[in-house]
Order: sequence, then structure tokens, then C-alpha cells
Amino acid sequence: MFAALGLSACGGGGKGGKDASNLVADAQHGGSAAAITVEGSSVSLSSDLETLKVVTPPVSWGADGTFPQGTLRLTGSGYVSSAVKEYAPGVYTQLPWGKDWLVLSAGTVTDIAGNGHFAIGRWTAGSEWAGETYNANQGRVWAVGAPVEVRVPSTGMNCTLAAATRPTASDGNTVPGVLKGATATLSTASNSLGVFENRAALTLDYAIGGDRDQTFSGNAPLGSMYASRASRSTLYTAFLGPDPSKPYLVVSYGIHSPTVGLINGLAVLNCS
Repeated sequence: MFAALGLSACGGGGKGGKDASNLVADAQHGGSAAAITVEGSSVSLSSDLETLKVVTPPVSWGADGTFPQGTLRLTGSGYVSSAVKEYAPGVYTQLPWGKDWLVLSAGTVTDIAGNGHFAIGRWTAGSEWAGETYNANQGRVWAVGAPVEVRVPSTGMNCTLAAATRPTASDGNTVPGVLKGATATLSTASNSLGVFENRAALTLDYAIGGDRDQTFSGNAPLGSMYASRASRSTLYTAFLGPDPSKPYLVVSYGIHSPTVGLINGLAVLNCS
């Protein structure tokens, strides 16, 4: 059994009427640099990007075929570039979330990567302005970049891993693992109702805790959240990038690892 749901939100206002530019400083108790630390380095999004798409999955997906709370604010497009706030190059600590905001109050930003067209990372070992908390083995993943409309050609597209966050255990009891590789084959095909849709055949190779050399394979509609009781997985895909013929595919996943249990992560694949 499975379910798929297309989810989006547009625009962006201020939570509680606050000016968006003040939220990070408020959350950090006056802008204290000690409240946030950064692991690694990245690059800022290009200044040429006037509008952005933001992907903000829940802190923990359900891996039992259910839709977790907060999924209706999973992604949004058309945000002005000033809606995101950058703590360091490519390190974003404020993200629009529907008409509200996600703001890292204190903690660490890690697993950061980007190339000017997209940026990803994970907030961890801290708390958010709205009250969400997580330990050093958990966190909220995010991706931001240029919105793009992609029409998958009849010949399909092939995608390979460009960047990823480390897979984390939902219960926070296992040190983050590694996403060793990821591929996707994009195609257009008729579904069970006879409607043509774009789909992604995904393969994720990962290791976490005692689960070494693991592989997950799934098939999901593009641009939708997909939950499968059979494979005990939840997937979401979205496109970013300046070139619709060579887009980046963002994959957010919640999958069941044999001994660790539910794990979550985010990957960006380069497609052509």
C-alpha cells in the first residue's frame, strides 16, 4: 500500500507580525555569536537569484506509510531571496515556512554544501525559535536554491549524487552515518489510473551504526510526498537549479534501517 501527495506553499510572511530581518537576532538573544556554531564550509547562493525554493522536511519522517505533522509546509517557491538569513557563506539559519518561519535559536549547522545554485545543511544539537529541539545525533535538514520547472523528456533522465546530509537516527541514539551513493532514473509513465506522471526510481547506498553497506530502492512520483507501508519508507522529491535540462533533484527520505530503525536524510542529485 502507498500514498502520494503533492505539497507546496507560496509566499512568506512574518511569524507573529515580526519583521523577518529581526528573527535571527531575536532567537539568538540579541545576536550572540556563541549561540550557533558551524561545521564545515560552503558558498552563498548566487546574488542573481531573485526568488528561491525552500525544502524543509519534518525533523523526522514516518517510515510506516503515515504522513507526519508539518508536511503541508514541506516546501515553498517564489520566496524573495531576503526571506532566508545567512549566518556564514551557505549557512542558513532562518527559512520561510509557509507564512511562518523556521529559525535556529542555538545549536550547530553541519553537513553544509552548495555551489551557488543550491545549498543544503542540517541544524543539530540545538533548538528552534518555535520550540523544536534535537540532540547531536538528530536534526532538521534543509535545501534552498533556484526554483525550476522541469519537463522530463521521453528519453528520461539519469541522476547521480552531488551532495548529501549524513543519515540520522530518528530516536537520536545512533551517531550519524554516511550516504555512500545515490542514483535516480527519471521517467514519464502511466500510473494505475492511466494518468501520465513523472517518476523517480531511487537507489540510496548508506551506512549507519551497525548497518553497513545497506541499499534502499524505491519508486516515487516527482514533486510529491510518497509513503509506502510495504517498504516502510517516506520520500519527497523536488527540483532546483537554473537549467531545466540539467536540474538538481532534491530527495528527502525516511527509511527503515535493519537494526537502527527509522533514519532520515537529504540528498541532492545532478540530473541530465
